[in-house]
Amino acid sequence: MDTTPPLTQRERVILAHLALPLTLGEIASSLYVTRNTVKSQVRSIYLKLGVADREGALHVGRAWGLVPEGLGSPDDDDGPRKADVPRPAVQTSTR
Repeated sequence: MDTTPPLTQRERVILAHLALPLTLGEIASSLYVTRNTVKSQVRSIYLKLGVADREGALHVGRAWGLVPEGLGSPDDDDGPRKADVPRPAVQTSTR
């Protein structure tokens, strides 16, 4: 039985981005969505993980293996890198 929180693939991408020193607006820009979209997804993540803030979400995310160890950790000498964050699959239009 899988007891991992039921996050969507997009929520998992957002959660990984929360480990970076980026604002919600910067996360939105990097994912080509609006800040309000990211804000809504972050609220959903917090609710599903039972946390109230970014730090809590990252703590639970690391415990469940949803956020790579060391990504965004204060003891990371080089700091987190965008290359460490999973990128969403790009959907192309056939129109």
